Amino acid sequence: MTSESRTFIEEARRAQIIACAIEVLAEQGYAHTTLARIAKQAKISTGVISYHFGGKIQLIEAVVAEVARLATDMMVPRILAQPTATEALRAYLEGNLDFMREHRKPLLALVEIITHMPGEEGGPRPYAKQAEVAVADLEKVLDWGQRSGEFRDFDRRSMAITIRGAVDAVPGRLIHEPDLDLDLLARELVTTFTLATRRQS
Repeated sequence: MTSESRTFIEEARRAQIIACAIEVLAEQGYAHTTLARIAKQAKISTGVISYHFGGKIQLIEAVVAEVARLATDMMVPRILAQPTATEALRAYLEGNLDFMREHRKPLLALVEIITHMPGEEGGPRPYAKQAEVAVADLEKVLDWGQRSGEFRDFDRRSMAITIRGAVDAVPGRLIHEPDLDLDLLARELVTTFTLATRRQS
């Protein structure tokens, strides 16, 4: 069923099921996330989930898409509002950590999926597409900075992968250190990658 053919009620039901799947993933982990437990959380039958998503894999893919949407909706306007690439990179780094602070359960659900769910029949993992989009979007910011003369000459993809690696290390740390000072970490990330990317005078 395409999004264009769904009714408002069907879209609301899908959103409810996705929200409940996020709750179960975050609280019980991927290994213990079953359609039965999600259905119990949503106070519906498993048949309702199957009707809207087909099965667990399709529901998990919908969860990944929803978390990616939440992050995009929060961060992209901040980044695009910046007057320079240097400030856009700052907004990118700060926005990622703000998302982790404000959307803890979606973040934990995504970590569970990335960590424990293999690709279907040897195919790409569920988050593989979104991970590549994240790197490509960051490359655009880096390209902006190089074209404006703010950033030094470096391989954009390598730098984007490096920055994403630093950002992607944070969720795992939060699981073991929930009181991690994200404001302090954001400042250090901004300082580190401002120095790493800036053009020397």
